[in-house]
Amino acid sequence: MKIDSVQQPQNNLITREAVLEDDQGLRELISVPMTTRGVQISFQREPSYFKASDILYRHKLHVVIEDTEQRKKVACYSNGHRPCYINKQIQNLRYASDLRVDPSYRGKSLVKVLGAHVKISMYEPNFSQMIIFDDNHAARAAMQTAKTGMPDYYDEGLIETLTLTHLGTKRKIKAFLNRTAQDHQDIRHVQSCIAQLEHIPAMNDFIAEMSKHYNFIPAYNFEELAQGHHYFSGIKLSDFILYFKNNKLVGMFGLWDQHSIKQTKILHYSPLIGAFRPIYNLCTSVTKSMPLPKRGDSLKYHVLHTLLCHPESLALHHRMLADAHKISKKFGIGVVSFTLSHKDPRYQLNQFYKGECLTGMHGFISFAGDPRSNFDATLIPYLEIGRI
Repeated sequence: MKIDSVQQPQNNLITREAVLEDDQGLRELISVPMTTRGVQISFQREPSYFKASDILYRHKLHVVIEDTEQRKKVACYSNGHRPCYINKQIQNLRYASDLRVDPSYRGKSLVKVLGAHVKISMYEPNFSQMIIFDDNHAARAAMQTAKTGMPDYYDEGLIETLTLTHLGTKRKIKAFLNRTAQDHQDIRHVQSCIAQLEHIPAMNDFIAEMSKHYNFIPAYNFEELAQGHHYFSGIKLSDFILYFKNNKLVGMFGLWDQHSIKQTKILHYSPLIGAFRPIYNLCTSVTKSMPLPKRGDSLKYHVLHTLLCHPESLALHHRMLADAHKISKKFGIGVVSFTLSHKDPRYQLNQFYKGECLTGMHGFISFAGDPRSNFDATLIPYLEIGRI
């Protein structure tokens, strides 16, 4: 069902589903600069917002509010869906993202207007997954505070995105793994290889197997990856490393370079940071921090696709991260990013790693009541960073 455009009380504003001709306006909205820690950054979707959203949804829903007098897109949000494993069964799961309001139109209740559109368009399913990072104050104010006309927000728990630059002290990690050793962690006989066409059935089966431990894993068919489907834009089969034990697939990840569709661009540094940036970058070989690019350039990193193994296989998880970091360095980057729920046992290892941490809330929005009671509480929330 397609929702017709809606004229607002301010008769120059229209809410409607976005079309391809809105691409530039959407990119301008998404790229509105934000400043954090003296650095002004812009999240960009070049060369196409719609192409970037290919990796988020199998069924897209992008919505804009347009000022017809100014011929300008002044607010937007997305709430499409994709098939995921929910309670070990494949179901469609909505994901709400990219809520933006033009700074000059804030305070005009446009978020409530978008909320009204959510109410009539959010069905099958009638709830949506949402992630709000701590420093996104506007989104937190809009979604986490009860307001008339807005969907209710139901918190699931904390998550952490780690942009890893160094794996920390080997001695400390080894001691920790020795203290927490279980049968799952005997990886001496685990062998790794680059994914090949013949591995695709095992990769598909592995995703289904991991759904016995994790909730909300996208239901991948890696045949589509091999065929170059746009759901896998920027990543190919040979970017995946597979881990086998006794000929059984026990772990995998893909090294995903998304810079051809999504960028985090540095627009400006404070005078102090700008002056000390060259010295800071010289010290990163010692501090193991993330280098700061020149003004106008983008941050360079890889995101990890399907970073999966048994949740208690901490040693294997650590080995996969070490391999990912090593391969990333071969590409001249050496920075990998991934997201874990605080409920994930593998999250314990983050305490030893170095990098940039971004904490956030994982939850759901709905007009139809709390969906959390329908989820198996024994399953660990899984977050695919490349599709956040």
